[in-house]
Amino acid sequence: MTFHTKVLGFGLALLLAFAPASAQSSEDTAAIEAAAMDYILGFYQGNPDRLERALSPELKKLGWGRRAAEGPYQGPWYMTKESAKDFAPGYAEGEQLPADAYRKVEILDQLDKIASVRIEAVWGIDYMHMAKIDGDWKIYNVIWQTWPDGKERK
Repeated sequence: MTFHTKVLGFGLALLLAFAPASAQSSEDTAAIEAAAMDYILGFYQGNPDRLERALSPELKKLGWGRRAAEGPYQGPWYMTKESAKDFAPGYAEGEQLPADAYRKVEILDQLDKIASVRIEAVWGIDYMHMAKIDGDWKIYNVIWQTWPDGKERK
């Protein structure tokens, strides 16, 4: 084995040793997206059952909102799983959103047990942390705000 082959082999081994493990599966990706969509549609449709599926019993949700684009932020507001389920029907009734109301789910990072997700909804932008416990992906942390100045409101 030549010196260059040894160096190349060592470099490849080093690269592989520090490369992130690709433990993601298409089933996990679909489950993460489904949990995020249950979260969005749970509020859009006022459906506590969707939130029940998506949210961990230990959910911590924190956010800031404002009624007008130029207005001051109010909050922080806090929610638990139960308060989110209680809030959803009133939100849906007040908003009366069309079935095709804007929604977007983007998985920012996904490992085999945890994921970080960004969603966009009519109310604004949410960042969430999910974990896979007993085979189910659940939302544990959410931090959100209404659309900021200069951003298009959907």
